[in-house]
Amino acid sequence: MKIHILGGGPAGLYFAALLKKQNPAQDITVVERDGPNDTFGWGIVFSETTLDNFAQYDRATYDEFTRAAQKRDNVIIEHKGEKICVRGNPISGVARITWLQILHKRCQELGVNLRFRENVTNVADYLDCDLLVGADGANSLVRKTYEGFFMPSLEIRQNKFIWLGTTQSFDGLTMMFRQTDAGLFIGHAYQFSKTHSTFVVECPPETWLNAGLDKMGDEETVKFLADIFKRELNGNALLHNNFVRWLNFPLVKTRKWFHSPQRGANIVLLGDALHTAHFSIGSGTKLAMEDSIALADVFARCPNVETALPEFQRVRKPVIDRFQTAAVRSLTWLENVQNYLHLDPLPFAYKVMTRSQRVSFKRIEMADRDFAHAYRAWKKAQPQRGAIPAEFLDLFQKKAFGHLATIMPDGTPHVTSVYVDWDGKHIIINSARGRIKDKNMQERPHVALQIPDPDNSDRYISIRGRVVEITEEGAEEHLNKLSQRYLEKEVYPPSMRFPGEVRALYKILPEKVIVWSPWSG
Repeated sequence: MKIHILGGGPAGLYFAALLKKQNPAQDITVVERDGPNDTFGWGIVFSETTLDNFAQYDRATYDEFTRAAQKRDNVIIEHKGEKICVRGNPISGVARITWLQILHKRCQELGVNLRFRENVTNVADYLDCDLLVGADGANSLVRKTYEGFFMPSLEIRQNKFIWLGTTQSFDGLTMMFRQTDAGLFIGHAYQFSKTHSTFVVECPPETWLNAGLDKMGDEETVKFLADIFKRELNGNALLHNNFVRWLNFPLVKTRKWFHSPQRGANIVLLGDALHTAHFSIGSGTKLAMEDSIALADVFARCPNVETALPEFQRVRKPVIDRFQTAAVRSLTWLENVQNYLHLDPLPFAYKVMTRSQRVSFKRIEMADRDFAHAYRAWKKAQPQRGAIPAEFLDLFQKKAFGHLATIMPDGTPHVTSVYVDWDGKHIIINSARGRIKDKNMQERPHVALQIPDPDNSDRYISIRGRVVEITEEGAEEHLNKLSQRYLEKEVYPPSMRFPGEVRALYKILPEKVIVWSPWSG
């Protein structure tokens, strides 16, 4: 089989090596715009689990990586001048150019044809093959050329960010939050060599404009940012590799991962050309290379290209969907981090650790018992105001529907969806007289209610209690208040009411409250 791979990043090179190793008869060519010693990146980082996966598929590149890697075991969160360390998060970092050169060497050993400094301007020039692989990054020309088949979506997110480097060392994957007169700056850093670390700066667009970064030159920009983080950098400079560019993160998704025309080359996408994941979860290169593993694996199992490509999408897309969901949660949390900056360093660090909803309290406890116990002690010491825990009161500000269970005359449950409210002591339901739940609550006041978070199916509050008051007074005004939250209308629409409808408020006194959120400890 003849294969052309456009893009000589980690995804394209690793796929070439794996497929050539699998079948030396394959004719594989990788085409790359830059030279073998060129890179605009700094470092890359992988988790221990990811490296274990690499070891299984190509021990040679794994061994080279681990010999060059800087290993750390911590996530460090710096907030309000205090550093919180969470152990049990092993990572390994190397310089991006080092990893590319390891992959170059491996491809050449296996007989892959590497063509450098070849700028692709027309995909049609490379279709004289059985399989064309688009591994050409987030701005993929292959994806754009065949977008009618791949059906991509592109969402540009709000925060500005810039990739830089520094000679300052870091004891782990480090996140720094600095409030300035211009606004908030967030730093992300990790060590990738004995002498250098990656340093990414992120900020809201308002901060970027307030600081005048839109008007600064390259040297002025890095000097300004180094001054913002001078304490964390210990006075070391930020470095820019002659590449200073503020970006907005492009969230790329594609509905279809391959194109199989009736005649000519089959086409498939890999890595950032296919999907992107925000740098805050450190999985972009990991996902790209695991795409390569998955694609090589289906070629080992499937008899031809026509069956391999649909199988690649079938087995791999659910994995990517989960990671992209977690990455979007992480970047959305960072876009809205102002909501949490008032927190003390310990609870703030816990929020940072659980922001993607992939890390639970149990997982943190297994990795770092001291941090988990400190957080639990802090949480236990917080004053409790009312039956509903403070961290779940946000459910009464969202479009969170309650599932109300009342008791029928024969003792069986009757469940309906309801608008819910909280007055500091009672759960309040607003309903109409004469309905089944109205009769049930008048005659049998014991009820149960579950309120799930509309933004997170793994988070809910469950209440058992008694209806202690039913009143029509204030029900109309209250219904209009709920309409603003649930319907985004100032007044509850007359068209949604029955003729002669009389509203009532049902006040439920909680007797047993159970909360569920594996991310909140």
